[in-house]
Amino acid sequence: MINIRPKYLSYLLRSLPNFLWPVKWLIMKRSLKRVGTNFKFGYNSQFYDHRLIEIGNNVFMGLDTMITTNVSLVIGNNVMFGPRVTIIGGDHNFKEVGLPMRYVKSGGNNQPIVIEDDVWVGANVTILKGVHIGEGAIIGAGSIVTKSVTPYSITAGNPCKTIKMRFSPEELVLHLTMVNSKYNLADLVQFYND
Repeated sequence: MINIRPKYLSYLLRSLPNFLWPVKWLIMKRSLKRVGTNFKFGYNSQFYDHRLIEIGNNVFMGLDTMITTNVSLVIGNNVMFGPRVTIIGGDHNFKEVGLPMRYVKSGGNNQPIVIEDDVWVGANVTILKGVHIGEGAIIGAGSIVTKSVTPYSITAGNPCKTIKMRFSPEELVLHLTMVNSKYNLADLVQFYND
């Protein structure tokens, strides 16, 4: 990991001309807290605060991906993002008397973001603080994710809501076994009933 303060890294990356995109790509990749093998992200992607971002193996992010967070962000293995996905972690303390919100640097409702394995996030999706996206979930294009997403569900909308499950119960049991999932059918039934 390259140990550089976020504002300096951001300045460095913005100051490099676009024809040096491969250099920008290498600097960004090396600056993350943890990054697995075969991680690829599209042109013009931005990560801020890179020191809090952990990314698993075989992750692809489309062009113009924007991650800005002051809380931890963990992305599992085999995750794919469409273009222009935005992930925003952290919050402002809007109840501080006597100070504009812009200058209040602490006290907001800051919650980590987790995206488990085998998730597909469609184009132009926004994911907000405190969200936990379960294994195998699909987030439809243009969605705003404000609450956690159940594993193996297909969701979409503003706010993002479950449309249906990816598999029938029989298919789900077979799939969970084949991918060595940490879940079993009883766990998922509990999720769906909550």
